[in-house]
Amino acid sequence: MPPRLRLLLLLLLAAAALPPPAASQLGDYAAPPPPHPRPHPLKAGTAGGAASGGGSSTVLTTALVSVASLLIVLLLYLCVAIAVRRFRSRRPCAGAGQDEDGRGVPSQTQSSRAAAFLRRHGLHHARPSFTYEQLRAATAGFDAARKLGDGGFGTVYLAYLPPAARPAAVKRLHVPPSPGPSFPSAAAAITKSFCNEVLILSALRHPHLVRLHGFCADPRALLLVYDFVPNGTLSHHLHRTSTTSTPRPPLPWRTRLAMAAQIASALEYLHFAVKPRVVHRDVTSSNIFVEADMRARLGDFGLSRLLAPPDACSTATGREVLVCCTAPQGTPGYLDPDYHRSFQLTEKSDVYSFGVVVLELVTGLRPVDVRRERRDVTLADWVVSKIQIGELREVVDPPVLHECPAVMPTVEAVAELAFRCVTPDKDDRPDAREVLAELRRIQGMLPPELPSQNHKGS
Repeated sequence: MPPRLRLLLLLLLAAAALPPPAASQLGDYAAPPPPHPRPHPLKAGTAGGAASGGGSSTVLTTALVSVASLLIVLLLYLCVAIAVRRFRSRRPCAGAGQDEDGRGVPSQTQSSRAAAFLRRHGLHHARPSFTYEQLRAATAGFDAARKLGDGGFGTVYLAYLPPAARPAAVKRLHVPPSPGPSFPSAAAAITKSFCNEVLILSALRHPHLVRLHGFCADPRALLLVYDFVPNGTLSHHLHRTSTTSTPRPPLPWRTRLAMAAQIASALEYLHFAVKPRVVHRDVTSSNIFVEADMRARLGDFGLSRLLAPPDACSTATGREVLVCCTAPQGTPGYLDPDYHRSFQLTEKSDVYSFGVVVLELVTGLRPVDVRRERRDVTLADWVVSKIQIGELREVVDPPVLHECPAVMPTVEAVAELAFRCVTPDKDDRPDAREVLAELRRIQGMLPPELPSQNHKGS
């Protein structure tokens, strides 16, 4: 209790304990009492009792008034305290709110938690750490003209890092401008995504994974620095979207098959070569980046999970199969229905998402299209139904269908593999190692490459 309020309460209690002032204590300055009629003999006893009762009544009244005053003061204090607490919770935290560019920035607490996490895992020296000023200058003040795209947790900018102006991709994580009690977990989720990417990508080395070069945990921003992959995403190429007026040319089937094998090799590395194993949890065509020579690289590990035994809720005999119990997260159309139903995450969830990407490679269609019939809104459901009734050719991307007839056996083999990957029961799906072996076998079925088709494979 604050000292001022404690003193006020003591004064009120002291005032309540004092007796009422007597008439004899007023001295010579008191006015003489008015004359009273002589009481009747029979009523003398009654008058004396009334006088003594009147004194007790005055003390009781004074005590009740004091207690009531005390309760009113306490009630007012509680109301003011609650109002002040709510007002402070709605204000931006120190260091939070908006920066000089008008963007949301993380609170001092969130950046401190991120820095503490990195120190706890020995990661604060694992990669070159950049200052906020360095990355702000490298992106021209996070200029909108340098914007490469938006992800689930942040915006990616093109940066030129000193001293040689080396190009890089800088992801600035989105932060609510004024986090409050209505969204208590928003900032925590963003900080977790930041720490997750640093923790996982710091230990990974694979030619078909986007590499992390550094990070910045600053009260003004949480920033991640990656390889710059200059040729857009697989989604841009498949759906022929471009930032310029010139539409992208369709991908040849040989290039599509090579990209599938490259991403399968990345998943095989995550699921078998890394200890503890990594589940990407968001394998989509938008998270597959394309190099200038058309090689594919998997990125965006913000939702990834390590399948370490302390985090697993069950294991299976034989080859250790870890099942991580966690709330489903991912992109609609790619999300494993078994994971969505059971809340149990395994490597087979990545295999399902990869199967949807392979169906995109075969059809050139988006994973979700509300213009189709309700039962066929998702690409997996629609293509599986076509395969089951022998109408695969109706959904093959026309540029692939019009290539030489010799590629169609490989298209059918790849569609059959994707069919197995998107099986609703995870136990019926192949693992990433089996997928990679099958794709390499199918690559061997392709006819000899023509001199004009110089697309690099896996």
